[in-house]
Amino acid sequence: MKYKCLEKLNVKDKDKNKIKSRILSFSNKLLTAVLICVICLIIMEYSPSFKVFVNDKVLGENISFGYIGKLYNKYFGDVLPVEKNGTVSVFKEKINYKNLEKYHDGFKLEVSTNYLVPVIEEGVVVYIGEKDEYGKVIVVEQTDGVNIIYGNINTDNVKLYDYLEKGSFLGEVLDEVLYLVLEKDGEYLDLETYLS
Repeated sequence: MKYKCLEKLNVKDKDKNKIKSRILSFSNKLLTAVLICVICLIIMEYSPSFKVFVNDKVLGENISFGYIGKLYNKYFGDVLPVEKNGTVSVFKEKINYKNLEKYHDGFKLEVSTNYLVPVIEEGVVVYIGEKDEYGKVIVVEQTDGVNIIYGNINTDNVKLYDYLEKGSFLGEVLDEVLYLVLEKDGEYLDLETYLS
């Protein structure tokens, strides 16, 4: 039998079928991704115009990991072949602040003590570290192409390349200040205009 390891485990038939379908689903997703890559490589080999397009659009510009992550989730589902058992996020918030003022390339928001910072828009964590003027930061590349720097924030809640949903918990401010910098294509965006 194909799945002999399942026979050794004391698993009910219903659970065996679920595990088999997950393995099959993951295998199909992996084979589809490999097939797409091979087809693209073959086309690049025989079509100079496609090769130039790939060099310009994929290698020459910033790759939007947030957009790629959104497309992957839409067409292939979650990366891990496991069921989430109906878990629902209980933290669905919007940015709330008492005062807002311009600060360097972004904005300084006065927030409450121990403020729990929500993600403004879905995206992928592309940087975690320190930046001058902003302290500990998390940079999220959103699916709309906007990079948001969340500054003065505890970075323990997320890992690099985590995919974050809109309104989910990002981290806790280190005091009563949150720094936000919004950037798209080298231009800095106005926070109030962007949030409205």
